[in-house]
Amino acid sequence: MSLKSLANRGYLMPEPNHSMFVRDLMAVNVVTMPPDATVLAVAKSMNTMDIGSIIISEGERPLGIITESDIVRRVTAEEKDPNTTMAREIMSSPLVHVRPEAALTETMRIMARGGIRRVAVLKNESLVGIITSRDILRWSPELIDILVESLKLQNSHGEPSDDEDDFAETGAICDSCGEFSTELDLIDGRYLCNACRD
Repeated sequence: MSLKSLANRGYLMPEPNHSMFVRDLMAVNVVTMPPDATVLAVAKSMNTMDIGSIIISEGERPLGIITESDIVRRVTAEEKDPNTTMAREIMSSPLVHVRPEAALTETMRIMARGGIRRVAVLKNESLVGIITSRDILRWSPELIDILVESLKLQNSHGEPSDDEDDFAETGAICDSCGEFSTELDLIDGRYLCNACRD
């Protein structure tokens, strides 16, 4: 995606550095839909806008988020009718969020611990943006190394852990989609996330 197209979609584009904050990279034009919207309407909106998630909100109050994965797992795989299933029935809630002044490193830790790829940005309980792991790594790829090292050092002795489960929780980049994920499997020599394994 070009710099111009990123700017047109509401992304702010400073020079990357280690003291960047969520407000520096978040997308400010966030697509929202009401909780009584059908899953079909949500999916069509995501397709039209070429986005991977939609925030579900009631007035100015954000309630949850629906991702492509939510639709696959909670509607398609369960053979629910997207014409009658409501957004409130499948949204992930409560909404994981950060403040605009949150550091990017801390935001990546939140994503890694929660096994998620995007978080809403709230200011005074109002939605002001959204940021994804791809946004962060596009502008500051060295943050993945910082994140992995910081999470490895979080045991009581301050020494890196050799436990594979601990390392898996730090996450890495999917070789197919380029998204940050804490659930990668090595398949045919490539590390793939849940979505790309299917």
